[in-house]
Amino acid sequence: MPAVMTLKKVVFGAMLGLAVTGYGTAQASNTTSPTNHLLSTLNYVELEAEQGDKNMQLFLGRAYLEGTNGLQADPMKGMYWLEKAAVDMPEVKTMIGDLFKAGRLLPKNNDLAVRWYTAAAKEGDVPAMVELGAYYASGATGKVDCGNAIKWFNEAANGGSLDSKRNLVWLYATCADERMRDGERALKLAKQVLKRDGTGDAGDYDNLAAAYAACGEFRRAVEAQEVAMDKLEDTQGQRYAKFEKRLELYRQNQTIFTASL
Repeated sequence: MPAVMTLKKVVFGAMLGLAVTGYGTAQASNTTSPTNHLLSTLNYVELEAEQGDKNMQLFLGRAYLEGTNGLQADPMKGMYWLEKAAVDMPEVKTMIGDLFKAGRLLPKNNDLAVRWYTAAAKEGDVPAMVELGAYYASGATGKVDCGNAIKWFNEAANGGSLDSKRNLVWLYATCADERMRDGERALKLAKQVLKRDGTGDAGDYDNLAAAYAACGEFRRAVEAQEVAMDKLEDTQGQRYAKFEKRLELYRQNQTIFTASL
């Protein structure tokens, strides 16, 4: 069945990148799109997918969700194939979480997004850990959950996420839940971030200032906040106003207690 084998090669090339890097990052080009082949070989493609071909499962899941490659949009069939592909593939679980979070192709549903992110994170997927940390730190549950936010940002930071380490600095320094605040840890992490190449922007020094304040080192907090403000190009925007407000708090020997990231 040469037509099926040709389609399989095309689908494999198109979906391999998707399986590795996440939903929406791999697109079959117009010249290699299997649109003209899929309908005539759909039974064979679905047979390959049922027999465990992950790339075929991913391809069919996406095609049915989007209504592309000659298929009519069918979210139930799309989810059927994506759920099959998600078995033992945490990055696909994260992909499904992204779809529920965005409300694109599937109805927006934060609870289902968190459920899929959690499953992926428990299997070691760093992007899912980042999403969970942001979810709990944003107050999406009705209030900021510093404990769970710190838990997942720590996991993500250990997996190489520098932004998660930045978020940890802020949470340890400013979390309204005093049980979770840890100024010394915040300061240690802030200094680690600043030692990395490509760091040292306004946000990094804003974090450093908050960490110094959490440790009661207000003179250094003022110095770091002034550096942060010098690094901002827009001196009229909301961010500058927030930085300026923090600077005044540090000058009055006051720390920050924030509601969210």
